[in-house]
Order: sequence, then structure tokens, then C-alpha cells
Amino acid sequence: MTEPNMNQLIELVEVNLGSWKPEAVAIVDVNHKVWCKKGNVLGEFLDYYRKFPLSDMHLGDSLHNSNTFFMKVTDKTGIIVVMKDPQVARLAAINLRGRLNALSDFYLLEKLVEEDKKSKLSNILKKEKGIW
Repeated sequence: MTEPNMNQLIELVEVNLGSWKPEAVAIVDVNHKVWCKKGNVLGEFLDYYRKFPLSDMHLGDSLHNSNTFFMKVTDKTGIIVVMKDPQVARLAAINLRGRLNALSDFYLLEKLVEEDKKSKLSNILKKEKGIW
């Protein structure tokens, strides 16, 4: 399996936002683990969006808070984007939603997220076998 280049995934998001340049971008999984980020994604935004399970969202759904948005881009991954102002954040989210097909490389990351989950489960099972 080809592993995704995280910097390229960030650039892919930036290019598909339109003519607006984000202040920060973070790529997260269903557990809100940050896989990579560019810029200063403030902890307050990460904490705010943790209240909204990615699994309850549909592909392309977005949530907005001030000058940020959180969007589900695959079944297991989402992005948090920080823009300069709230209106630009909403316009960028609309633009990105219309271009979700351009983010197909995120499915490579989704496979890594699944492998990470299986690896953790495997480690837990190994520990439990030692107990019995």
C-alpha cells in the first residue's frame, strides 16, 4: 500500500479551498487524533470539535465555530481549517464541499487509520492473553 504524504494532503486541502489561504489545517481521525497539521490550530478549536463525533456526520458535513470549520472528508477522517474571518471560513467550506472528489488521496490515510486501530486492538489482545 502506498502511504500518503501528509504534507501533500494538507496542500490538497489548501488548493481545494479556493483562492483563500488558511491560517491552519489539521487532519484528524474518528478519535480526533491529529495525524498532521500546518499552522497554529489552537487547542480550543480541537477541544470544541471533539464534542462532535465524526461517525455521526455524513461525508461533506461541516460544523462552524467562529473563523474555523470541521469537515468530514472520508468515513474515518476529517479536517479542521482555520481561516482569517468567519465569512471566508464559510465560503471556503462551501467551496471544499463541492470538491470532495478531489480529496481521494485521503482514502490512503483512512487505510492507515484502520491499520492503527487494528494494531492497537492486536496489542490489547496480546496483553489479555498474557493475563489468562
